[in-house]
Amino acid sequence: MPPPGTGISKANLEGTQTCPVCWLRFDTGDIMHIAMHDSLRGDPLLGIDAQQRFLATRFDNAGQALDAMGIPSSEIACPHCRRKLPRSFLGIPHHIISLVGDQSAGKSYFLSVLTKMLPATLYSDFGVTWLESDPTGNAPVNDMRKALFGAIRPEEAKLAKTVFEGAMYEKLPRQGRMVALPRPFIYTIIPRRNTPAKQCALIFYDNAGEHFQPGVDIHEQPGAQHVASASGIIYLFDPFNSPEFRRAISNTKDPQLEKPVVDQQDTILAEMRVRIHAIRNLRPHEVFSTPIAFVVGKCDAWLPLLNGQPITQPIHTGILDQGAIDRNSTIVRELMHRLCPSVVANATALSTNVMFFAASSFGHTPVKTSRGDYVPDPSQLKPFHVEVPTLWLLSQIYPPLLPSGNPAGSNPSL
Repeated sequence: MPPPGTGISKANLEGTQTCPVCWLRFDTGDIMHIAMHDSLRGDPLLGIDAQQRFLATRFDNAGQALDAMGIPSSEIACPHCRRKLPRSFLGIPHHIISLVGDQSAGKSYFLSVLTKMLPATLYSDFGVTWLESDPTGNAPVNDMRKALFGAIRPEEAKLAKTVFEGAMYEKLPRQGRMVALPRPFIYTIIPRRNTPAKQCALIFYDNAGEHFQPGVDIHEQPGAQHVASASGIIYLFDPFNSPEFRRAISNTKDPQLEKPVVDQQDTILAEMRVRIHAIRNLRPHEVFSTPIAFVVGKCDAWLPLLNGQPITQPIHTGILDQGAIDRNSTIVRELMHRLCPSVVANATALSTNVMFFAASSFGHTPVKTSRGDYVPDPSQLKPFHVEVPTLWLLSQIYPPLLPSGNPAGSNPSL
């Protein structure tokens, strides 16, 4: 037990709970509360401006923890990083979905589009409600989504690049040092009535691409360690960072063909496998079975390479067409195997459960601005299948939530 008044917790790293911010474990009894009284500022780890974190020893008649001044506290925090946790944290299971990709792969655009398309599809086709668990914490991605879908001119649709220690990161204590950790974006999923499924929460991050590159010390800069705690992973492949893809689509007029090639996507996959095995303390031969959605992005540029093979719509009212997902995966995987066999090899070596997807955050050829940025034309913005990889992950992570099957009459989407 820590000395009284220090506010320091000795949390159990083998506990039953996983923090969605620092990904360290602790027992429910180690949870900290946040002091509410204005005089209780100055946390030993967070600094003089932060409200104190404390281990509750007194409670009121309603069961709420009382701070040192006797004020009820309804806010809780992780005992390791001290970051405020959503009030629902102890009430429902939380599932991390890690979005991984190199620089310029379009992760910020993908996440912004996903948080618009997925809630609509879940509700209209599956009767599932998507709610914000932490509206304040989710503000950065909400601002990006509003900027993208509220733009009138292409220049207004530009999203800032996610960088180390930028707005998408916050400095927090972790294992004895202050480090930059990506902000979690947390949402609650409420299933339709008359199903065996219960509520759960989904956690997303918008990492800087540099965090996934080889050579980054995962202890000094642990911002991508969420992949080892993830229930599902989305790997976003950028065809314009592949020399083979670029040669295959060289006759298109996409301005992204002008940008330099950074060909390291197979290396990032290999590095991710090494990190996951190291963090989970897995032996080289041990199997990693977390579902991975391998998304070949910007598909508006490369769909003609499929020679007329259609990417079919897997979403039907009340059911997720697993047969269509399997067929689409086979088509995309065969193209990837033809053009980038080493990438396929590294992806399938990462997990025993990998599915391939075609998606486009813009749905059209981007515009190159005077500053050299590649942005969507708001008048043509028509995302394609951005929500499908996450729907498939949900069907793997929590099967009762989304009924799946093989309905007849699946129709091509494009």
